[in-house]
Amino acid sequence: MLIIIIMRISRTRRAKLENPMDRIIGGVKAVMMSWGLGEGCSSIYAVLLASCEPLSAKEISERTSYAYSSTINYLNTLIKLGLVARFRRIRKNRYLANVNFVELIKAERERVLGYLDLLRDDLEGIKELEHLSENVERAINYLRRVEDADDEARKGG
Repeated sequence: MLIIIIMRISRTRRAKLENPMDRIIGGVKAVMMSWGLGEGCSSIYAVLLASCEPLSAKEISERTSYAYSSTINYLNTLIKLGLVARFRRIRKNRYLANVNFVELIKAERERVLGYLDLLRDDLEGIKELEHLSENVERAINYLRRVEDADDEARKGG
């Protein structure tokens, strides 16, 4: 019980000490890391997402405290993933986050569905792992229902 109270106090203090922008950046960073992005890429994406305007690599480097060369490497990774766009303005490259969480979630759902389909195929006919096969099938059905609901929402909306 004491631990829960201390944790609540710590969260409350943290919320008061951090400014709202830092909390938002931390939240976006946590989401991106949970999707498998590394800490550096997640931090840079979060900073870009929270920015009102496109930023240069130098500005991003200063805001994240990463070395300029690391920042460039992370940005190139984010560009390859389609999460960041690069364009030229006043003789400098500028970077802008692609903000489409729905598309990111859909891509993640499709990726997970692909893995589950492969796993289901591998489990087929293995009697000792029927319980796992049933769980995999339930997960696949759930993801397909989510996809169907999304399709229905688009048609109706």
